[in-house]
Order: sequence, then C-alpha cells, then structure tokens
Amino acid sequence: MRKLITSFILFFSFFLSSQEPLFTLIDSSKTGINFSNDLIDTKEHSIFLYANYYGGAGVGIGDFDNDGLEDIFLAANLIDDKIYKNLGNFKFEDKTKMSGIINNGSWSTGVTVADVNNDGLLDIYISCELYDDLPILRTNKLYINLGDFKFKESAQQWGVDVDRRTRHSVFFDYNNDGLLDLYLLNHPPNTGNFSPFFGTDMTLPEYNLQLFENKGDHFIDVTQSAGLDRSGFPNAAVIGDFNKDGWADIYVANDFDAPDFLYFNNKDGSFNYKTESSLRHTSFYSMGVDVADINNDSHLDLMVLDMTAEDNFRLKSNMSGMNPDSFWNVVNSGGHYQYMFNTLQINNGNNTFSDIAQLTGTAATDWSWASLVADFDNDGNKDIYITNGLLRDIRNTDADKKISNIVSKKINDYIIKNPNDNDISLWDVVNLKDLLDFLPSQKLKNYYYKNHGNLEFSNITDMSGLNQPSFSHGASYVDLDNDGDLDLVVNNVNEQAFIYRNNSENNFLRIKLIDNKPTFGSKVSLYQGDDFQYFETTNVRGIYSNSENIVHFGLGNKSSVDSIIIEWPDKKIQKIINPTVNKLHKVKKKAKINRNSKLEKSKIFNEDKETLKHFHKENYFNDYNKQVLLPHKLSQLGPALAKGDINGDGFDDLFIGGASGQEASVFIQNGNTFEKIENDIWKKHKALEDVDAVFFDSDNDGDLDLYVVSGGNEFMPNSSTYLDRLYINDGNGNFTFRRELLPPNFDSGSVVKAFDFDSDGDLDLFVGSRMKPWNYPEPASSYLLVNENGKFRNYNTDQFTDLGLVTDAEWFDYDNDGDSDIVVVGEWMPITVFKNQNGNFIKEEINTNLGCSTTGWWYSVEVGDLNNDKLPDLVVGNLGLNYKYKASVDEPFEVFYDDFDDNGTKDIVLAYYNYGIQFPLRGFSCSSQQVPDLKDKFEKYDIFASLDVQEVYGEENLENALRLSVNTFESAALINNESFFDFKPLPNYAQFSSVNDVIIKDFDNDQINDLLIVGNMYHAEIETARNDAGNGLFLKGVGDGSFKEVSVSESGFFAPGDSKKIITLNLRNNDIILVANNNDRIQIFK
Repeated sequence: MRKLITSFILFFSFFLSSQEPLFTLIDSSKTGINFSNDLIDTKEHSIFLYANYYGGAGVGIGDFDNDGLEDIFLAANLIDDKIYKNLGNFKFEDKTKMSGIINNGSWSTGVTVADVNNDGLLDIYISCELYDDLPILRTNKLYINLGDFKFKESAQQWGVDVDRRTRHSVFFDYNNDGLLDLYLLNHPPNTGNFSPFFGTDMTLPEYNLQLFENKGDHFIDVTQSAGLDRSGFPNAAVIGDFNKDGWADIYVANDFDAPDFLYFNNKDGSFNYKTESSLRHTSFYSMGVDVADINNDSHLDLMVLDMTAEDNFRLKSNMSGMNPDSFWNVVNSGGHYQYMFNTLQINNGNNTFSDIAQLTGTAATDWSWASLVADFDNDGNKDIYITNGLLRDIRNTDADKKISNIVSKKINDYIIKNPNDNDISLWDVVNLKDLLDFLPSQKLKNYYYKNHGNLEFSNITDMSGLNQPSFSHGASYVDLDNDGDLDLVVNNVNEQAFIYRNNSENNFLRIKLIDNKPTFGSKVSLYQGDDFQYFETTNVRGIYSNSENIVHFGLGNKSSVDSIIIEWPDKKIQKIINPTVNKLHKVKKKAKINRNSKLEKSKIFNEDKETLKHFHKENYFNDYNKQVLLPHKLSQLGPALAKGDINGDGFDDLFIGGASGQEASVFIQNGNTFEKIENDIWKKHKALEDVDAVFFDSDNDGDLDLYVVSGGNEFMPNSSTYLDRLYINDGNGNFTFRRELLPPNFDSGSVVKAFDFDSDGDLDLFVGSRMKPWNYPEPASSYLLVNENGKFRNYNTDQFTDLGLVTDAEWFDYDNDGDSDIVVVGEWMPITVFKNQNGNFIKEEINTNLGCSTTGWWYSVEVGDLNNDKLPDLVVGNLGLNYKYKASVDEPFEVFYDDFDDNGTKDIVLAYYNYGIQFPLRGFSCSSQQVPDLKDKFEKYDIFASLDVQEVYGEENLENALRLSVNTFESAALINNESFFDFKPLPNYAQFSSVNDVIIKDFDNDQINDLLIVGNMYHAEIETARNDAGNGLFLKGVGDGSFKEVSVSESGFFAPGDSKKIITLNLRNNDIILVANNNDRIQIFK
C-alpha cells in the first residue's frame, strides 16, 4: 500500500509540474508594497552584540477599516514599520504616514492584531526588543484603532508599556470573561559573543514571561497568580484548547536549553506546567510554532521548528554536534529531552503528544522561522509552509573558530603594545567588516509540504511557486483577494516582502464568526459524508505574526457540505445545515444550546494500576565509553517477562527480570492480586541483566522450571555474567539454580523459545544472542540447546554460528511439512528461517514479494492466522518510519566496521544517503573522537562536510570492512500465500516507533485476529531523537491481513513507555494484559 501511495505522490508531482504553480509571486510594482526589512551591522549594534540580530520581523493581518478586505502591517527592525490598506486585486496603499504609527528608532519584532477593547475595530500590539542599554527603544506599543486607518499609541494608558525585550505577544481570553488578555514573550538580554551582557544570569524574575489580565480599560499583571512566572528564551507561542475542556491552553517555543512550555488551563485563573508529562521530547532551538488539526481527528496538533539542515553539507558545517554531557545536563536540570529537529506533535487525545516529524519528512528544514499549517490547495488536508534562512551562518563551525582566534590575537597584541590603555572598545581593535566576511551567507528556499492525508506529506516546494531563495522570517496566510484560497505574506530580511497569490481552483467554505465578544477559541467542525474537518480559531501563528481570523475549509472537488457545527468560546453550540460552498459565510452568534457532555464510551482495554505494583529500575552504564559511535545503547533491553503456573494451583504466575543491580521477582496469584515470593537466589543473581525468560518443564517432572537469558552490554566480553541460568522448580514454586545443566555460552543474549524440535518428548531451546559485548555490530552466535534428560548441550550445527544481532524468534511450520521450523529476526538481519528437515536445519531468507532482501532492524516476530485461511502468517516489528535513519533498496542504511586508523580498535561507521550520495552519518566532531586521524587529515568542518563516505574512509578500507545494510524499517504483516509471504506494511500509526513485541488475538470477538503492539527505544544516541512516539496500539483486523488503527481514546490501550514485552495472562479466569517497561512500572490492562 505504501508503495502505491508513493507512486501516487510521484505521479501527483509530475502532474503538478505541468500545471500552473499553486502560488504566484506578485511583483511590488503591482502590489505597491516595496517594503524591505534591511539590516546592516554596525559597531553599535551587530550580530556579535545581539544573538537575534538577524531574526527578522513579523506580519500583521487584519481588516483594519472593516471594508471586507484584509490589510497588512509589516514590522521592521532598523527601518520604519509600515501599514498597508488593501485596495483589492492585490493592490495596496501605504497608510503609515497619517496613521499614528510611531517610528522612534525602536526594534520591532512581533506584530499582534486583535480587538483589545471589544469596539469592533482591530488594534495592534508591537513587541520591541534588542537595545540592552536603551529601555525606551525596547518599550512595546499598543495602537488602539480609532477607525479609518487612524491609531492612537496607548500602551502606557493600558498598562502594557513593557520594556522587557518582548519578542512577540498573544491575545487570548484565559479566564473566559469575554475580554482578551495579553501574554508577553519576554527575553533576557539577547547576548552575542561579544556583548557586555554576556554571562548574565538569564533566569532572573525580571526576565519572566508575563500574563496581563484585561479589565476592560486597562491590563493588570497576573503572571504570578496564574503560575506563569517562568523565564526562558521564547521565540513564539500559540494558544489552543489542547485537551478540549473549553479553556485556552498555552504552548511556548523556547530557544536554546530552556524547555518548551506547555501549560494546561486549570479553569481557575491559573495554569499547570505539563511539558514533561505531555511531551516525550521537544525541539532544542525551538523557533516558530503553529497549531492545527493536521490529521482531521478533532484534536489540535503542533508544528514546532528548529534549525537542522536537510542537506549534508550545511548540516555538518553549521552544527558542530551535540555534546552528551551538555545534553544530559539540560535533561537533569529540568530542560526535558530536546533534539535539534522540527517536531510535529500529534495530539493523542489524552493530554499527551507524539512527535512524528521524521515519519512525515518534515524534521529538517534548515534555519527555520515561521510554520504555517493550513489547507493551501483546498483539498481538505492541511499543508505546511515554512520560512527559512539567516543573513549570515553564525553557527558555521569553521568561521566561529576563525573569528574567536582572530579576536583573541588582536586583543592580546593590542594589550602587549598598549598595556596602560584601559579605555578601549573591541571595535577599536578589531575590524567589524573583517569578522563579518568570515561568516558565509546563503539564501535558502522556503519549504512547502503537501498533505496527502493519512500522515503522508511530500515536499513540493520547487513546483509550488514558493521556491525563491531568501532570508524569510515572519509570515501570514490570508485571503487577500477574497477568492476563497489562502495567499501568503512573507517578511524578508534585505529583500522586498513576498506577496504570493494562491491559484487553487478547488472548492472551499469560509466562515467569519461575528460576536460582540472575542471569537478566539471557537471550534468549528465540518461534516461531509464520511469526511470530517476541524478548525479552532486562535490569535497568532508561526513566528512574530498573526494570520487571518477566518475559519477556512478546503473541499477538493466536493460541491456540498452536510453540516457545520460551531462551538463558541462560551461553549454554546450553533449548527448550519447544508451551507453553500465557495462562499464566505458571515455567521452571527445565535447559539443558545450548551455543549453536551459526551458520554464516556466503553473501551476495549482499561488500565489497572492496583493489581500489581512493580517498577523496573535500569542501572546506569555508558555504552558510548566503549564504542563512541554506537547508534544506540545496548545495555537497556530488559526486563524479562514470563508467565506460567509454578505452584500447580491452576493460575498463571509471573517472573519479572531485573536490570543489573536489581533482583528479579516472582509473583504468584493470590485472589485477585499478585503476591511476591521471596527467594535468596534472586538476590545472589541481581548483578545480572535479565532480558528474556521462559517457564517450561525442563526435566519432565510435571512442573514448570525457569530459563533466564542474561544480556546487556555492561560487562567485558566472555564474562560469566553473560551465562544464562536454569532454575529447577520443586513443584511448589521454589527454585534452585542449576548452572551445570547448561553449556557455557558467553554471548550477550536476547531471546529464548522452547519447543521439542527432535520429537523425543522433552522441550529443547532456541537461544538467540543479541551481540558480542563492546563489539557492535559483529554478528553473534545463537544456539539450539538439545534437552538430554534435563541437561542441555549445544546442538552440533554451524548454522547458528555468527548468525547476527538476534532480537526475537518463533517456532512455526514454515514449509507446511508437519514439523516446526524457526523464524529469527534481528538488527541488520533479514527475516531468516531455519527449515527443520529431520532435525537438520537449513538456513534461508524468508521468501516475500518485497523485491529485495528483508534486511531491517527487526525487534519482534509473532505467528498467527491473520486472514482466516488456516495458514500461519507473521507480524514482524521493525524500527519504524519515524526515525532519523531512512532506508530503501536503492539507498540502504549501512554500517561499516573495521579498524580504520590501525590503532587496534575497530570503528563504527554508519552511512546514509543524502540526495543520492552516501555520506558518513555522524559529523566531524564525533567521528574524529572515534578515528582521531580524521582531525589531521581534514582539519576543517567544511571539508569533512563536503566528502562522501568513501572519500573520508577510503574505498579500499570500506571494501575490506564488515558491511551490513538495511533495506526497510517498516513494520509489517507477512501473509502466507504458501509459495511466498505477502509483505503488507502496518498502518502509519504503527510506524510511529519501533515495535518491540506483539500479541495476535481476537480482542473484539469478531472472529478476526487483531494486533496489540508495544514499542519505543528510549536509548538512542543523543544526536538522534529517541524513538518515543509509540503509545502502544490496538490494530483491528480487517480480515484480509490488513489492519485499521484504533485511537487511544477509543481503545483505552496506552503504553507510552520504553516497552519491551507484552503478554496475556489469566487472572482468576479473566484475561489481562501485562506490559513490561524498561526503567518504569509494569502495566496491566483488563
């Protein structure tokens, strides 16, 4: 199916390229807008004194004279702000001179347009910053609209003449009293490298963001009582009802190491900080943000931008890499998990979000500013527009080093020659232009992503008409010509503002909400047959800017709408039946019906937090001290989880393994709960890492014994701590350790599966090995253990020698010959089957229609009949598609492993494709930690960034290295067609993260097997956002081997942790589900 979608996208792109572009840039000679936000660096103010000097300014949109045409306000940094009247047909008149707009030399950044005094006229608030030593020039301005393009500056009168370096502001009604309150994004001193304020304590209360309550004719500061007295580095904010309780919540995008702020409204005038509990991770250098329902599920999602480049050269030359110590300092000091990628936070409908930017291909858009999410092509799906570019690349690593060295040398030389001159400034010694010349300057294209639905996006910037290279910052969407599609206004640095006309010909429906109170926060739902769309009004979007305050729905080629439901801010409901399409509807509030409280639907699964309270506690071990360039840690793969009736009472009991330093636990059923059974043997073995286990009758005495797999990466190779363990049951649930019954296999293990493969009446074991400790990715040997009267020996075959990095296995009859074979999966491995031929095993890759080898990062495999044809099918869990690493048969993800610098230690080289060329995945800084010779060989980041993997490491060296490849990261169902297995990718929602374990079962009693999956991988290296978007997922079987995702709110199944195992278990004749989470609590669902 995904190949079909990809083919459609390619066809669409080809079709689009032959049509008129979606947007046309209108020349300033027609528009009359020749505004250019021109910046120059001087000794008094420059990028070296102010870090945001090249940050640009915003766009304000509003019908200031109520003539039915949206007008434009353009903010400026060094030049004058401008306001333009819309004359129609993309012609505008500059009304600044007589408007009352004050240009006093202040640095305007943000524009916010709203009706502050509820008089029906739109007012303007300008946020001013910079000028650390001149508070008067960074005092914000409030322009009250007097009508006819006349404004009165009234910030002092209203009590909002704030001089705290406000980057932007947002109006919203936080207490639902019908008046717009004001939230200010204040900054600490914006220090460049040579600012006299450099080193200032940025957390002082005077730098806090502020909330002002509107009292009708003035504002009062309620920051502290609202619980919002927190400082950061805010670039942008959006308001939305993220939990749909009828009250406005806040999201703030913070730059640098401050976490993004997510506040839920407590409905009592205060807010609750929920970043860590609601967001698994955030962007690091968070820039612009927009809020919209991007997947048409009626929940507001978030698009937050960062600064990571898409192309290999800019990625590696402009970012020196993330320092692990700095990363963990941020986490441990309350900054949460932050990564240098855009985040597209999908709302899970339960106060949590999952970032799917990697899945949608929207994670890296270079130094980005404004994100605007709207249906630009009027097809019913909201697209994404992103502005991009910085006047000079101030994070170019080579340039930064040159400038530092030159400044240090110039100052030292001057001091030596003039030891008594204390009254000197930096610019008396250093030539500003010389330093600026070291900084590269490259205009970049903005980005446009078309939404194809089902979380499928494609970058069609070059075909959209939006591909002009620029330094673009604030941007707004607005229908300037009232033709029913969304045009764009973009504020550029050192270039005239862009005015784009939208050429869409699809149908639409637009709604202007009219009331004598603010309409921000109104929720509008559109119903059209089986289709649904959702829109919530809000004040500001993107960065520094606001867009039109009109509800906009694209309809594609559909010519009718069934109904529109409007929920006004006071929760009153208004319904419109069969509204006319291709029209702007001006809807006055007539609603009198209150919103009905929705009845809670019964869910398939309900979490039980009382029956078993157990927490797996992971020990700390830094795998990267052993191998710097590991893609992820290998020491956090537990816990083991096994079930079985160990005391003969007819009820399932539990074994839960521990991490190194935590003893394992055995629980027996006692009534409707579990009772922990103490045994000194678990204490004696608590130094070991338990990663898998199985209860089975090893000695045919009628009770269940226990085999535990020892794993992890903490201990040196060939350590006895990697020896697996066999515990013999006395029949009453008391276990005795019997080391002598097992062969001495020293690989770090991963999985054990019991089956009588030789049909001699006792159970044998397949034991998979995860790795050779400290030697990733060398293939490890797995083992088939033959049971000989309760003692086990290695089966005499070389088929399992150096098999690979095995993660899971299952016994099943692959070739339908009446005996059981083994399917084995692993990291860097194909899906491998060992066919059992009278006790001899023949290794082969599973036969699929994938068209290439099935190599992947497989983490799980499960067997079951998925289409009711009585043939065994497979579900195979992979890394997923929501990760930095990408793979295809034409552009595989690869690893090379060898001693590239002849220092006696083998090196890991991960390689990826970027625009058709294979490069080292990691940057110069961390690569040279692993291979120090690279520093002497290349010296400069720019040089390393320009070289492909063969140029860096040598073609011959790579040819002689161990080379492993991945062709796909998709999790899939493999449908047994007898002659081959049909590879059917699981739905996109199942690709959010790795799938670590699966249950195949008919959960909803429709006679069709469903899937219950768990996953995530929290232990990625810190330059790769951890794989944490998975929530667990119920996939309803359709009957043909395909599946339909069921949302968390509908299914009730929510397992967002680093979930490693899932099992079903019978608790007093009731089926329950257990989820084993790494470094977290065990979850039970009934």
